[in-house]
Amino acid sequence: MSSVDTPIQNGSYQSQSNEADEPQLENGIDEKMARLELEKTDHNDTTQLAVNMQRRCQMLLEELAKFQAHLRELKKETRVEVRVFKGGLQSEMKSIDKLAKANPESPRTKHGLRSSNFQFYASVWSTAKTCTSIIGLLKKFYWPPSQKHLSVSGDSQVPLAIRKENHALVDIVSQDGLEWIKVSSVTEKRIIWDLAKAGWVGSDSESDDGLDPIDDDDEPEGLLKQVEALIKASRATLVRNRHPKIKLILPRIRSTPDSTDVSNIISKIRDLGVAVYTSDEISEPPPLDEAILRMVAERFNTFSEILNIDCTILLAFASDLSHGRVEPEHWHNKAISRQIDTEAKDQLLPNNLWPACGSKKMVCTRHAAVRMQEIVETIGTETERKRTKLLMSEDPSRSPEDILVEFQSLTDYPVPKDWALPIQIVDVDIPSIMTFLPPVAEKVAETLTLINQSVFLYGWSNDLTTVSSNGSVAKGMENIIEMHREDETTLGPDVWLSQSSRSLVGKEKHRRGFSEKGLSEGYGNGDTDAS
Repeated sequence: MSSVDTPIQNGSYQSQSNEADEPQLENGIDEKMARLELEKTDHNDTTQLAVNMQRRCQMLLEELAKFQAHLRELKKETRVEVRVFKGGLQSEMKSIDKLAKANPESPRTKHGLRSSNFQFYASVWSTAKTCTSIIGLLKKFYWPPSQKHLSVSGDSQVPLAIRKENHALVDIVSQDGLEWIKVSSVTEKRIIWDLAKAGWVGSDSESDDGLDPIDDDDEPEGLLKQVEALIKASRATLVRNRHPKIKLILPRIRSTPDSTDVSNIISKIRDLGVAVYTSDEISEPPPLDEAILRMVAERFNTFSEILNIDCTILLAFASDLSHGRVEPEHWHNKAISRQIDTEAKDQLLPNNLWPACGSKKMVCTRHAAVRMQEIVETIGTETERKRTKLLMSEDPSRSPEDILVEFQSLTDYPVPKDWALPIQIVDVDIPSIMTFLPPVAEKVAETLTLINQSVFLYGWSNDLTTVSSNGSVAKGMENIIEMHREDETTLGPDVWLSQSSRSLVGKEKHRRGFSEKGLSEGYGNGDTDAS
């Protein structure tokens, strides 16, 4: 059953007795019929229902706890928002426990179990276990007030209470933010009831489906209203210059509904660009352990077949800090000391960069390669220099297998056998590649250094995923593109940001004479985290 989930101040959700797949009871025949049905329910059935719901709710809480434990292992507990979902589920557990102890013959007990929101949480969780790269459950997104609520200066004049209504609740935020999923257990019966209440069933409207346009403020409460709220919120939300795509899951409606009015509603929703999945189109979730790995996975499956490697990642590949324990020294700066601590807790290459690269071919621009070699020759340790030569080897006599074997001798971690070394160096003609980019690229290029132009504009023009830890540059490009692009079809470069960066350890006398102010391109100082 779907639910009307009301956020309360402590962050959890207060369960309502109002089911989204059953009409609210009103004085009259509906209420009398419902009471008769409840009275016919055997108290043993009521007790069994309560016990079953307790067991299922407890199992769901245990699965959620296992999911959160895995997030903590990956240091992602703050990145994935599940607090509201967990709070609502715990609140539902308390309500079910209370009903299980109540008189099973009481209509109030029976109605309380029937109107529980537990099935809503169960449906959301079951769907979540089929998703990839989840970053939130039961997350609110907002859209700005309409123009009629704006002053001449553009300032909002709408009361706070109305602004709070301008939001949509997304049940599952997946694909690293690019996919929004709404799970609704609404039935055909409920949709028809909503339409009848609004006077839409059998409408003589001139439109094919009798439905009003999306901008009409008089839409009835119901499935279409929820979808339209999601669309408005999506239009106001950008993830890497893209609006999230919306998916609607309807586990209690068949692909061919009995009611023409329900078919019209679903067609209307699809016409709005929403992907709709009915009961016979929903896949079963995999086993929990397999599901969790998918749920927390990075968006590696969206990467291009060839990866464009930024200089920040070249540094991470070569740095002694990335390949084992480095003993702290008194001359280490704060960035290096911080990275030593970070590496001890979470190994960057085995846990982050090597999985991101997989077996894909890697390239880097000559500008980035030359700058990398300059930094290594200036401050790099002997092992950092050796790794750099292997990373970008242009010696045709060296096979990839030989390079991996030698690289393995320079690290404490097992190197993936399919890591595609060496990284190919490509020459880039910036004026030439600018001709393949949208006009907004000129604005972007004005803010970038020569090296960053070569890296990010090359990746952009060739539709390559650029792997970087330079979060400030990536965010800056997003903002500029959003401000100056001519239409929403103009997308920026695909940049995947590593969660942390590494600088070279270097040698004492060289590192002391090689200060951050000498790094005009922003590399080598350890301050290029993906933030």
